[in-house]
Amino acid sequence: MPENDGKKELKGKIYKCENCGSILVFDPESQKLKCGHCASLFDLQSIKKAMELTYTSFSEKEYEPWGEAKSYKCRSCGAVVDFLEYETASKCSFCGASNIAMIDDIPGLKPNAILPFAIPRNKLEEYYAKWMKSKKMAPSKLKDLSRKMDTSGVYVPIFTFDTSTSSSYSIKYGITRSKTVGSGKNRRVVTYTEWYYDTGFINLDFDDIQIEASQKISQKDLSKLGYFDTENSLEYNSQYISGFNSERYSKSLDDSWDDAKKEADGTIRQRILSRYHYDTLGYLNVSTNYSNIKYKYVLVPVWIIHYKYKKKIYPCILNGRTGKGVGKAPVSPFKATGLGLAIAAVCAFIIYMVYKYFIG
Repeated sequence: MPENDGKKELKGKIYKCENCGSILVFDPESQKLKCGHCASLFDLQSIKKAMELTYTSFSEKEYEPWGEAKSYKCRSCGAVVDFLEYETASKCSFCGASNIAMIDDIPGLKPNAILPFAIPRNKLEEYYAKWMKSKKMAPSKLKDLSRKMDTSGVYVPIFTFDTSTSSSYSIKYGITRSKTVGSGKNRRVVTYTEWYYDTGFINLDFDDIQIEASQKISQKDLSKLGYFDTENSLEYNSQYISGFNSERYSKSLDDSWDDAKKEADGTIRQRILSRYHYDTLGYLNVSTNYSNIKYKYVLVPVWIIHYKYKKKIYPCILNGRTGKGVGKAPVSPFKATGLGLAIAAVCAFIIYMVYKYFIG
């Protein structure tokens, strides 16, 4: 049995079957706890919709990093096992039990919402194949790796923000015009930009702006995953995590709010510009006031898949609610060569046609 090595020990939590004493895990298909031994199903203790919390500059007085790895004593077999950095639930490598950190042991903010897995493990091959089909340049052999891929289900942290905005703006925009000038041999058409100036106001309400706060996914990944249906998130309940891993937020609430304002600003600017027909933008200055700010700290589900191809590991992340994927895939040299030859042939044909009809 490994030693603690002086790491802070967390209190692990596990769920056991009332019928046979085996470990219970959350089953995405039934949305219940399921015994891996006797297949008994148990309802979760409570299912309530998550509520937004009011955000102020004092919501999180000072962000506290997770720091070094923590350890826990497995409640099933007694082994001392490490939680990795920012990890708050992990399977015991000795007995396989899913140990979940007690919420009071998690430094900083506590998650107040969770979006349960909807895609079960036995459906991953289907969604992996669908994602791989979109990778047109990937080697055909990759579809045969679905049974060999390493998969793990993880709840990753995001913050969602609601806010009302009131913005004032000033804009300078240009429209390209043309006119005929000169006379005789000097008669010609010239183009010019006619500039316009305007000011105005716009009010918008935002609901559930989603900002990643995870070390496992980026904001770009979150966007490509199609975001999550966080309007359906439930009150945090550790029973949903049993059988999966989970991660604590690694970006502060205040920094996440700053990112949310950038997302909102982009939308505000787009909505303003949609009011005008223009060819050139001189400037757009926007000043925005934010009010009625609410937030949720939500754990959302992803399937993380790693597969090996020619001694290199490639990652793929699937949305645990929809199965939509994001990731990198190797490129088949044969398909790349074929594409290159096809492009070269098209270019050669265009050059030939131009020469034949306009030069020759």
